[in-house]
Amino acid sequence: MSIDQRRDQAPAQEVKKPKEIERKFLVKSLPENLEQYPHKEIVQGYIAITPDGTEVRLRKKGDKYFQTIKSGSGKIRGEHEIEITEDQFNTLWPTTEGKRVEKVRYEIPLGENVIELDVYSGDLNGLLTAEVEFKSEESSNSFEPPAWLREEVTEDKRYKNQNLALHGAPPEIVSKVEKEEPEHPDILRYELDEGISKLVESIREKMAQKEGPIIVEVAGGSASGKTSAVAMKIKEYFGEDALIFSMDDYYRGKTYMDEQAQGGNVLNWDQPEALNLELLQKHLEQLKKGEAIGKPIYSMKTGEQDGVEEVQPKRIIIVEGLFALNDAIKEQGDVKAFVDIGTHGRILRRLLRDIERTGQRPADILKYFSEVVEPMHEKHIQNTLGNADLIIENEYSPRMEAGRSGLHEVQLKFRAELNEEVLRKLGAERLGTATQKDYYYNPKDRNLIETDEILRIRDEGRHKILTYKGPRVESEFRKRPKFEFEIDEEIEKRFLSIYGDQIKTIMKDRVLYQLDGIVFSIDSVSKIENMEKIQLGSFIEIRSTDKDASEEDIKRLIEKLGLSDTTGIKQSYFEM
Repeated sequence: MSIDQRRDQAPAQEVKKPKEIERKFLVKSLPENLEQYPHKEIVQGYIAITPDGTEVRLRKKGDKYFQTIKSGSGKIRGEHEIEITEDQFNTLWPTTEGKRVEKVRYEIPLGENVIELDVYSGDLNGLLTAEVEFKSEESSNSFEPPAWLREEVTEDKRYKNQNLALHGAPPEIVSKVEKEEPEHPDILRYELDEGISKLVESIREKMAQKEGPIIVEVAGGSASGKTSAVAMKIKEYFGEDALIFSMDDYYRGKTYMDEQAQGGNVLNWDQPEALNLELLQKHLEQLKKGEAIGKPIYSMKTGEQDGVEEVQPKRIIIVEGLFALNDAIKEQGDVKAFVDIGTHGRILRRLLRDIERTGQRPADILKYFSEVVEPMHEKHIQNTLGNADLIIENEYSPRMEAGRSGLHEVQLKFRAELNEEVLRKLGAERLGTATQKDYYYNPKDRNLIETDEILRIRDEGRHKILTYKGPRVESEFRKRPKFEFEIDEEIEKRFLSIYGDQIKTIMKDRVLYQLDGIVFSIDSVSKIENMEKIQLGSFIEIRSTDKDASEEDIKRLIEKLGLSDTTGIKQSYFEM
């Protein structure tokens, strides 16, 4: 089948771009808070590139697929683009072997224009370029690049995507961002236990140097462990000489937030304006002078202040909270610590904590985290790390913490097929069929393959299910801690905007059965990896949870189906 014939089979939707006026630049430095801007992963390859610069290109952008023909050169080029189906894309993709480009494209608004910043990966890792498309030559000529862009390379053929796909980046990779020093290299970092020891040592030094109360400020992101893992440990060490001072008591309250919203100033609970930092700063000054204060008591249940309590100064006052190192109160601190943890860990701890503590729906917790908690963390909390005397790393430990999900999934699969008539005679109940696409992701701050974790989003018709699985537990079967919940497209989009990159896709045509109270399936499985579709074959997968069936129950089912557990496969489809 020719390219033209395949194109004729594409969907009717067509993107008409008769002329493309654009300029391309190298990049000096990345804009601040880059992840706040809309961005999508792009994989593109070239079916044909002619000597005159005409190209036939395939592109996957997010979950859409395109075929494009471009002609001409310089700032003005002809372009004809149509949207195609995933199957059409996968059929044509092998023809682009050796002529491919991978990148993440960020759309950054600038006046009436949008800068498309491309951060390349794979063989082009480290290369950064930015393109701006214009409605007219006049607007193109009058464009003034922002300071974070470098020289223009519109006419430099080495930086055209087709040349990058064919020949790689120029030897000097002149657009590579200049290497920066690690964030705050002058502030020492410690693992949790050593960090607490160093913090205690610093407090004792301050006690030897001065009389009166010592203010210890402990900041960090949501679910970082600043209270349970650090502040409480310091309190235990110093006993009755220490007092934990929670910043939560200084929330202004729901009435205040509503009044502000009515006046057009909409606040959320994860920004410093929601707290009365002026009153907190005044109270810390009084305590340092040895004066008692009337500290507010905040009720999480009502969302309002619930009285006042008298607090007498103690030798050590541990101020803990999201904003404990905020500029408004940082000068009150004699010893300052920041408890650091990556996004992956903050999400999982927040989910496991709030499901257990508040009974909230997991999807609602994830929605609020993605829309509010993480953006506010980047804007108001992470940048206060520079105010710390030391940084304590309290990263999420999957082998220790994943078990809090309270549920273990037990699985075993076999390369085999079962006759439907045999299943009927055994008394197996056919539950239905399903087509599933499982998208697996890696966070920005860790490799889940190395930590033996799995995070996926399953697309099954109208349903999307987010699943987290912790490290494998020793067993004859494949056993992992697990929790999962349904999400909608908006939550999925928000979550992926802060989380990380897709690394693999598994596709299954699944027929589900139940026998003796245990569900199993007959699966036809394939995977897409590095844009190649690979058939994995047909499998029987038996799965349950440790609450639904014992391992002995599963063994009896395996025997009843005429299978042998010695031929069982513990690998997940993701690991194949």
